[in-house]
Amino acid sequence: MKITIVGAGRIGVHLSKYFADEQQDVFLVDSNPKNLTILESDFNLRTYCGEPTDFETLREANSENADIFVAVTANTAENLVACSMAKSMGAKRTIARVERYNYLMPSNAPVVKRMGVDHVVFPDFLAAQSIISSLEHAWSKDWSEFEGGAIIMVAVEVTERSKIQGYQLKDLFTENRSLHVSALRRNHRTIIPHGNDRILPEDILYVTATSPGLDKIKDLISIEPLTVKKVLLMGGSTVSELIARTSYKKFSCTIIEKDRERCHRLMESCPGSEIICGDGSELDVLEEAGIRKSDAFVALTDNTESNILSCLTAEDLGVKKNIAEVEKEQLIEKAESFRLDTIINKPIITANAIFQLILDANIDSSKCFVLPDADVARITVKTGSFLTKGKVKDLRLPMEVTLAGLIRDGKGEMVTGMTQFLPGDTAIVFCMAGALKRVENLFGK
Repeated sequence: MKITIVGAGRIGVHLSKYFADEQQDVFLVDSNPKNLTILESDFNLRTYCGEPTDFETLREANSENADIFVAVTANTAENLVACSMAKSMGAKRTIARVERYNYLMPSNAPVVKRMGVDHVVFPDFLAAQSIISSLEHAWSKDWSEFEGGAIIMVAVEVTERSKIQGYQLKDLFTENRSLHVSALRRNHRTIIPHGNDRILPEDILYVTATSPGLDKIKDLISIEPLTVKKVLLMGGSTVSELIARTSYKKFSCTIIEKDRERCHRLMESCPGSEIICGDGSELDVLEEAGIRKSDAFVALTDNTESNILSCLTAEDLGVKKNIAEVEKEQLIEKAESFRLDTIINKPIITANAIFQLILDANIDSSKCFVLPDADVARITVKTGSFLTKGKVKDLRLPMEVTLAGLIRDGKGEMVTGMTQFLPGDTAIVFCMAGALKRVENLFGK
């Protein structure tokens, strides 16, 4: 697959690394040569320094032959024009990053389409939707659905109180076939587990399940039920505004913002929310905002360190659910070590959304989204595929791969050793980062 990516910011870098790991033909464009030098030497991709809306630049970046053309600079107009030019030159599918919500409105979709832009992604909106989902499923650290909920993936943390801690995987779920531990995160490292692996306190488990298995997960992890009604948002960012505007029927939101002018704008755009002007890192401001009566605390300032520390303060004050925006990627592991409930990183969320768009467009890629050090793929089983040659227990799959579930005729089920895949089934596959192309080849994709 030929992919041209315009913009070597954090989103563009994430996409470039992921696609390069998949051994795709990647060309990365940026107007600043400093953004490109290190990437070209460290990853299997080609770079070109030039203006994204220049015909020569786009031709040099192979835009005419691109299966996917992605424009993710920080400039909305630049991205739209670049996609329009690339589409006219022959690019098959175009995706543009935008920074305004109105580009997502159905009434404007025909106009965007006529411009030559097949899809738009708005990072702030994607982050807001991810946070809302996290608040709706407050007992989990992460939540994703396949095929409209036929298979669900949840991330949960094992504690000393968890019934599951200390057990080997082979001794669990022998009777319950509605869930499967597909990956675990331990000491900042992702592991594809197997039967002899033992579950330890502080492990983060990525469990795939059908709906009946969700209550079983809560029971095994000993998770207390939590329904979020009152949400305290620190930082009046666009993400905070979108959460308040789009979820007012679900949650009662209070926003703390330091900038007085921004507070006035939030009062106009979020009439159903309480707006408090002050510094959310100060205890008296948090008390005024009612933090002790809040079910969830969400830190969304542009200061990663402040977000992490404020979430820890909220936990000390009794808030059951905390979410921190961590944009400094070098601090994600540090945030994990503090055991924050949920970590939000817009570049990663946006990259995952673009993977999903590519998958839904039937372009030659299986990747749904990425976990730290691992990939999750959705692969349609074809006639003659390796997966159809026998029962799973007889296939001798690589140790770096696990079959997390299958979807057949729209219904999800877990995979056991006795499972035999049929042509037309959808396999949900977890594998270590960089192994996806080998997995696709193994399955005859």
